[in-house]
Amino acid sequence: MKKIIYSIPVIVFIYCIIYAVNKRCDMLKEIRENKAQTICKFIECQRRLKVKKSLIEYHVKDSLYITKYYNCPENYEDKINKFFVVDYSSKDPSKIIVDFSNEVTDTTAILKAGFLKEDL
Repeated sequence: MKKIIYSIPVIVFIYCIIYAVNKRCDMLKEIRENKAQTICKFIECQRRLKVKKSLIEYHVKDSLYITKYYNCPENYEDKINKFFVVDYSSKDPSKIIVDFSNEVTDTTAILKAGFLKEDL
């Protein structure tokens, strides 16, 4: 009986990992199938315990989205308030993939993406 009780948390843990991986794969598939692109602004890197998440701001069809992205870029201190290319799902714009290696410095493109001069 004790073996069964001790194995329940292990089974739940394995199920949670499989669920998370499956959810991420579904999100990436949706973005690939309904890909749209815009420019985002990296606002900050939030840290909770050992987990880091990026706070990203971007505009889609005159709507402002502020989304937490699962990862912070390397040397994130140097990238705060800078602009990057973001791929998103046209079905659900809150599903994103940020390319932190592709910084956008063209102010015209940034303004066309919905940002204001004050954001620069």
